[in-house]
Amino acid sequence: MRPARHYSFLTALLFLLLPVSCKEREHFPETLNELTAISAITDATALVGTEIKDLPPGTIQEYGHVWVAGSKSAGLPTLADFKTVLTPKGALQQFTSQLSDLELNTRYKVRAYVQTSAGLVYGAAHEFTTQADYVERLTKILDDSLTGRDFGYSFIICREGEILGSGYGGLQSRALQNEGEIPLTLDSKMQIASMSKTLTAIAFLRLAREKGIKTTDPISDYLPPYWEQGPNIEQITFRDLLTHRSGIVGSTGSCRNGAFTENIFQGLQALIAQGIQSERKGDYCYQNANFGLFRVLIPAVLGYTFTGEDADNLETMRIYEAYVRDNILEKSGVLSPHILENDPLQPTYGYDYPYAPGSYGFNPGSFRSTAGGYGFYLTAREAAKVYATIFNTSDERILSQALKDSILTAGLGSYSTLTPYGRYSYHDGWWYISASEGKNKGFRSIWMTAPDDLTVVLFTNGLRDGDGLFPIRSDAYYDITSYVLWAFSQVHNRSARQTVVNFHDYLEHPEPH
Repeated sequence: MRPARHYSFLTALLFLLLPVSCKEREHFPETLNELTAISAITDATALVGTEIKDLPPGTIQEYGHVWVAGSKSAGLPTLADFKTVLTPKGALQQFTSQLSDLELNTRYKVRAYVQTSAGLVYGAAHEFTTQADYVERLTKILDDSLTGRDFGYSFIICREGEILGSGYGGLQSRALQNEGEIPLTLDSKMQIASMSKTLTAIAFLRLAREKGIKTTDPISDYLPPYWEQGPNIEQITFRDLLTHRSGIVGSTGSCRNGAFTENIFQGLQALIAQGIQSERKGDYCYQNANFGLFRVLIPAVLGYTFTGEDADNLETMRIYEAYVRDNILEKSGVLSPHILENDPLQPTYGYDYPYAPGSYGFNPGSFRSTAGGYGFYLTAREAAKVYATIFNTSDERILSQALKDSILTAGLGSYSTLTPYGRYSYHDGWWYISASEGKNKGFRSIWMTAPDDLTVVLFTNGLRDGDGLFPIRSDAYYDITSYVLWAFSQVHNRSARQTVVNFHDYLEHPEPH
């Protein structure tokens, strides 16, 4: 009889120990009762949020989301796939997961899960597709790093003439100006400075193709016949001017870049009379006058007959401006009446950064007398139309693909750099006036083409104290060109741990232009 009593004791003990686990298993759900939503979908990320309606039995151990690319699994995602692992912090009702390192243009399946002491339960599966490219993330990177810093900015990202992303902020005019406080928008005129050199190069290349002129032809036959041609001027070719290798080193001979006095008609005439040293020809020396001369050369190629009178100055201005307007700007859809002067009613002013309260802005005024090397005014929207049209691989209204390549890769009116993320071509612009105590006021601008047929234009109307360059800087960028390269690097390098690289080091000619 004792064995029987012993058996009854074990049975009773098991009966006391098992009810909880049996009850848990009996009521453990097959599917998690929840609501899940997916938002903020980009090419590489997505945000998944889940609200738990009924908690499964047992002590919660972990929870999160699991996901898998549809191309890699025909079934539902499990813990064996990608997952987030969250641990309990108070009552579990809602939780979110940031999915990262996703593949672009890819369909994914995702579902919530909860692991308790009683078992594992999944929620319903949901599907989403990542975006086809990274433009939304690039736009956010640019906008987040520029906004709220008390300087004006505007930018646009295009592909094949279509605007894919944009941002703007700050003021084009502050309250103390005569015009009062005016917010800066995508339609605010900006002084694009040496971005204009690319327009000059395009104008000449287009015209030269029509007239059968080669870039290796000498310029001497197209200079005004009454200009004295100093030593070795006959050696200078159009290509030499377009690449800043003409041997022109400025009136001081120091390669210090000249602005107004060297780029008006009489200043250009004086530089030609000065001549060049043959041993300096072929050396890179950035000079506005290299492109300023095209304001005289383009009218000559078009057949203008120089008279030796003051009219030559006015007529070459008019002919150059009309050619660029008719053959580049209007063909790009830009019909602005003010292309070489600030908006007369609502000008955009250049300021210092950080802004000194009570400080008036800088209005650069008209550039008609120095056009060629610098001086166009465009809005971000207009600039996007122009540069995106010029470099659109499927649009040859302005330039053939061969001529586009001569700009983007041969450096005729542009620069380029090869980074780990591909080749980027660009031309920046810089215009300023020196103020007191190291404060420069003015504008910084850039166009840049990137892999995937993207074109970016970026304008700012604030210059940082000290060196007067792009308003902000970091360990990863020093000026506007390296800043845009940094922004592109952020969308390509998805690693959480990124080695800090200053993209300034990738530039062959990092000085401002």
